Amino acid sequence: MKKKLTLTLLALLIIALIACQKQPTGAEVQGSDSQSADDTVIEKPADTDTPAQTEDKQPYNFTTDPLLYEAVPETEYGLSEKAEHKPCAFELEGTFRSSTGTALNLIVKWKAVRNEGEDFATLTFDTAIEHRDIYCQSFIGSFLVNGEEFFFMSPSYEYNSIALTREWLCPISVQIPCGYGEEKLIDIAACWGFEGKYDGRSFKGLGFEAKLPIGEKYAALKENVSYEMKNILQRPALPEGCEITSLAILLNHLGFDVTHTYLADNYLEQGKVGEVSFYEMNVGNPREEGKSWGCYSPVIVKTANKYLADMVSYYRAYNYTGYDINEVYYQLSMGHPAIVWITMDFAEPYLKSPWTVEGEKLWWKYPLHCVVLSGYDMENQTVTLTDPLKSSPVTIDMKTFELRWRQMESQAVVLKMSRPVSQQ
Repeated sequence: MKKKLTLTLLALLIIALIACQKQPTGAEVQGSDSQSADDTVIEKPADTDTPAQTEDKQPYNFTTDPLLYEAVPETEYGLSEKAEHKPCAFELEGTFRSSTGTALNLIVKWKAVRNEGEDFATLTFDTAIEHRDIYCQSFIGSFLVNGEEFFFMSPSYEYNSIALTREWLCPISVQIPCGYGEEKLIDIAACWGFEGKYDGRSFKGLGFEAKLPIGEKYAALKENVSYEMKNILQRPALPEGCEITSLAILLNHLGFDVTHTYLADNYLEQGKVGEVSFYEMNVGNPREEGKSWGCYSPVIVKTANKYLADMVSYYRAYNYTGYDINEVYYQLSMGHPAIVWITMDFAEPYLKSPWTVEGEKLWWKYPLHCVVLSGYDMENQTVTLTDPLKSSPVTIDMKTFELRWRQMESQAVVLKMSRPVSQQ
């Protein structure tokens, strides 16, 4: 009996000794009394079940700050099935214009050509003044391509005609390095020094800034792109909420479950008519018919990113405002329908009374409308729109759509998968 008790006590003693060896000391956890925690050196065992944390393994930053995230590079599948590979040569063309809300505008037609075997593209630009019923002296204009400046002189104008008229003033030709597989984003700016009044608006120069992307991929887009989208009607809840409703349509298309009213009430920043800028906030409450005006693309980008951050989503909103329309069509071909700004029933826009915010005079273009560009057909030269005011998809000719889109400042927003910007 004594022998059995002795063995039992010996076993308990061995177990206690093993437990003491496994128990960490106070110094291993927080340092001794004579050494601060900051000075304590803790040596980790060479082998551990927990994988080591590396410096480049950073948590995803869900901030809404656009400077801290970038679109994930995509596998290029937006090319026409007829093109087995990107064409070496390409020819692209398009139009830029100011968006004054009047019949007086600065127009630039452009063409980009790269021939087989060349490592550059030749770009030609023609500048024109578009107007009707105008009387003014000649003014100097300037045109910039990637910072290189050209000048032109407009004639004196004495027109009294209801027909829209254009005079072409400034043919320009430049060469841009652009080899096979390269894509170039060219900064364009034009300004005409007109000073005076036109259609009730005072001008001290008119012009625009734009981005022109060139490369063979834009010459080989799919002929036809179409996305089936479940529409959300803005009425009756948001009679003045076409912008936020278009965002809800696009979010739901991507798999989110959110109503336009929830976005408007919880994420859309709103201010009083005549007191805030439509580049910063929604002008008015979209629930109030006849009392709210709306907002421009930066507001929808900010609203979308606030919501996506709260959803802990890897999607982010990207603003393609000011780009040539070929970039917007390319985004569609890559799987990204776009929120775009046009006018209701494609009516000619006109100006409402301006207001001033922080010294800047703001002119509201009426009747503004916002829709989702959900398809295009290059062969038939049409686009398809998911319109929050229409129960069925709307098909319209490209020429009309693009004109109204440019008149509303060439605004476009897409939602794409993103990742943190590399911290290097």
